[in-house]
Amino acid sequence: MKKLLLILTVLTFCSPLFARTKLVQATIDPAVASGGDQVKCVVVFSGIKDLQSVKIIPREYAYEIPQPFALERDETASKETWTLQTMVPYEVMNEKVNLEIKAFDKKGKEVVIKEYKDQTYGKAGLIEFEVR
Repeated sequence: MKKLLLILTVLTFCSPLFARTKLVQATIDPAVASGGDQVKCVVVFSGIKDLQSVKIIPREYAYEIPQPFALERDETASKETWTLQTMVPYEVMNEKVNLEIKAFDKKGKEVVIKEYKDQTYGKAGLIEFEVR
């Protein structure tokens, strides 16, 4: 009985060490928009606390934008929730755009989610968006 109690105690205290960071939600609303339209991005992570920053990088325009779009932390949410409200630039061509998500933990290390580890600019997620 003592061994079982000891094992349960160790597992309880060590489980946060083995928690994997997961991308719970990555959306843009509306998913199809035109130049000048307002859009809202929402990105939610679990398994990590105190992210330092989350950014969105349009894969097709990565070299044309001066800096990635920075999301803001939603302090009212229970999970690591980050949002961005912005206007679709008028000069963006009508096409599908892949918005790569780049996140950094409190130590400044990039967060890598297994499913997105091979992306070029952001390894924490992807949002597909269409400009019409």
